Amino acid sequence: MDTYTEAHLFVAAIRILQHQNGSPPKVEEVSAMLKISDELGHTICRKLKKLGIVETFEDPFAIKLAVANHLDIEKIPKQQAKENSLASEIEKFQAGKRNIEQEIADIQAKMDKKKKEMFADLEAKFKKTEDSGKGAQDN
Repeated sequence: MDTYTEAHLFVAAIRILQHQNGSPPKVEEVSAMLKISDELGHTICRKLKKLGIVETFEDPFAIKLAVANHLDIEKIPKQQAKENSLASEIEKFQAGKRNIEQEIADIQAKMDKKKKEMFADLEAKFKKTEDSGKGAQDN
């Protein structure tokens, strides 16, 4: 997930929990709501605090959060949505497979051509020896 999306989700979770509980939520509560690890929650919190999007209030037992300037989220660069990487990998694989199949078909065509030429040469030599053998018998 990119930073822009993380920021929006994190701020939304802070607002929802603050509304539900009537007090600033802990980082762990936000992490639980977003179903992310507490460590990742703290990492996101530090990033957003550094950008001035989130405020923290520390007491001896927890770090509580509040939204400072949510408009700064829009300053975070958005990452372009990647295409479905699995679909692109499958397409690459199929293109490579088609190339290999084409190469095999080309090689088989060359082999068939060589085989026909070889049989034509053998047939010509055989006719030549057969004709020379008939000429010698007629004498």
